Amino acid sequence: MGKVVTMPNNSDRHLTLGLTALKKQNFASAVPHLEKAFKKTPVFEVAKPLTQALLGLGDAKGAVPYASQFMEDFLATATDTDLLYDILLALPDYRFAWAVLHHVAAGQDALKLRIEAAEQADLAQNGPVIDTLAKKLRHLGGFAPHEQELAIADLGRLPRSVMIEAAQPNLTDPDVHPAIRISLLDALTAVGDETPVTVTGYQTQGTVVPSRLPGVLNDQTLLQVLNHIQLEIGLNDPELMRATVEVLRFELGYLYPFVDRAIPDPKHFAQSYLNKSGAAVTEAEHALFNWLQAQTAELVNMAK
Repeated sequence: MGKVVTMPNNSDRHLTLGLTALKKQNFASAVPHLEKAFKKTPVFEVAKPLTQALLGLGDAKGAVPYASQFMEDFLATATDTDLLYDILLALPDYRFAWAVLHHVAAGQDALKLRIEAAEQADLAQNGPVIDTLAKKLRHLGGFAPHEQELAIADLGRLPRSVMIEAAQPNLTDPDVHPAIRISLLDALTAVGDETPVTVTGYQTQGTVVPSRLPGVLNDQTLLQVLNHIQLEIGLNDPELMRATVEVLRFELGYLYPFVDRAIPDPKHFAQSYLNKSGAAVTEAEHALFNWLQAQTAELVNMAK
């Protein structure tokens, strides 16, 4: 949880006016005053009423940065968690809503019912829109690379069952970039998909149950490699260490969820990665480095 900060002194003119306007449900007046108050005192105790005012204006998207910045604070109490879900379901972002549910300490069942009810209401009211998005997602391999990237940006808009059904076919499609396939698999993990799915990875294919996976950021082999990278570089160059770790974390994501099959020896891989021309680098590592470089270049071209 974030550091507990005392509510800013209400002598702050903008905070006082903002809170007064919020209480009167004058959201158009509350938002600019609370934004100025937050700029002066950027703490959760100001961010919270600001998100309430933004929701009152129908601007859930504007509330997202504050929800992301103070996620732990929003999850600290049931009332604030409900406010967080007001934001997520107003967007709507069902993927995020299901993912956050894993971090809720109490009241998960009630929130689950709330998400499901929101999804059903959305399907009843916006079925054609959702169906169009799902059809596009279901056949990503038929789109140009940059269109694939744009399509998954709408992933959270799809109700859980629709997203699961639409995402699964892409996990073995060679025309879908590995980074996008892994993003889809990670999304299935986030929403707790318990259906076994087949996934194509680097020189391998296998069946996994998304809900049982750790998620890309928590993959143990990936974390071991990054730890060895930090140990190899040492503390003498923290900027180099930080940059190398971030780049490698991104690249190794292409190998998920079979990182351990591609990298049987995390320590040796880390040493080879930092000295790719060294005599100790194996043929398998050379091939893997070349593949990672090619996939990164392709992904960069997608963004152009």
